[in-house]
Amino acid sequence: MPSILFILLKSPFEYHSLEYLDKIAGNEKRAAVLFEDAVYFAVDKRKSKELLDLVGKAYVIADDLHARGFSDQLAEGYEVIDYPTVVDLIMEEYDQTITI
Repeated sequence: MPSILFILLKSPFEYHSLEYLDKIAGNEKRAAVLFEDAVYFAVDKRKSKELLDLVGKAYVIADDLHARGFSDQLAEGYEVIDYPTVVDLIMEEYDQTITI
């Protein structure tokens, strides 16, 4: 099954809707990696569920989560990873990477 890894960079409050992720991915396997202010998805209860419902699997960059002071407030279902792990995901686990 083809797969897509979405890289999100902006705060969830800057996205008016995430439905376009669903439209882009179609029926393909999908996941998201949260960089920079996108880590707020992983700490906001409503936004974290909304994203997980769309992508199924979500990863959070440890350095960005720590820099914003949310290391101990991660929502359930998110996995904290480092930069080498992102490279592994891009190179080995997913067919396409789309940065939004």
